[in-house]
Amino acid sequence: MSPELEIFRRSPTGKPKSKHPLVFVHGAFTGAWCWNEHFLNWFADKGFETVSFSLRGHGGSGGRQLRSLASIDDYVEDLEEVVDTLGQTPVLIGHSMGGYIIQKYLEQHTAEAAILMASVPPEGLLASNTMMAMAQPDLYFQMAWLQAIGPHTFLRERLGRAMLSPDIAEDEGMIYFGRLETESQRALLDMMGANPIFLTADDTPAMLVIGAHDDEIIQSELIHHTARKYHADYALVDDIHHAMMLDKNWEKVAETMLEWLQVKLVTQQRTKGNKSAA
Repeated sequence: MSPELEIFRRSPTGKPKSKHPLVFVHGAFTGAWCWNEHFLNWFADKGFETVSFSLRGHGGSGGRQLRSLASIDDYVEDLEEVVDTLGQTPVLIGHSMGGYIIQKYLEQHTAEAAILMASVPPEGLLASNTMMAMAQPDLYFQMAWLQAIGPHTFLRERLGRAMLSPDIAEDEGMIYFGRLETESQRALLDMMGANPIFLTADDTPAMLVIGAHDDEIIQSELIHHTARKYHADYALVDDIHHAMMLDKNWEKVAETMLEWLQVKLVTQQRTKGNKSAA
């Protein structure tokens, strides 16, 4: 039996822009709270129903005692459970590990559209970890310590600079850092090759792959690679770090996503309408 999940919902403000809810999937070491700081309300105020949830063992969801045993397939099951409550095909938005979960979900399911933010690429973490170990070995070892001991004080400075811009890393960033938690070792192994992705471009919905130009964790080269793999739209945002939904220029990311959503959802709606008329 699946653990009870922590789920947050916001109804659209004013006239709805779309009947398709936005479902936000968080990355490793965090929970639904990372979307609730800005994105959940911001997109609701723009006319979208928004949903965020904590994966099992994260945030306020159940299953904490068995978190280290949770697999990527378990996380896909959590996403399936949330989508089943909606009554409409969702737009899926995933950050980092959340993007990998969405790719696995799309192997067996459909979505109205998908946005991968600073996402683990389809080949997993091997390339990003290798690039990090070569270019930023101090960050590579601190990421390993984060998994081993959790958000310890001595990790904050270097990890903080990788996650957030320097001018907020000392205030809001310290609060965010304290809310991090260790990740499932099994899920991390899945992303190192134990559970590869078999999704093809032919099976993907309309997709935007968006990254941070100077991301030290999921490097911009890998963002571009993922976009090419799925024939997806592609955007890199300047002056922002890996935690794109929390960093100083988060609104620039949200506006890029909104502009893309408005074009794609309106276009798809018109296409479906034309087919119905025919």
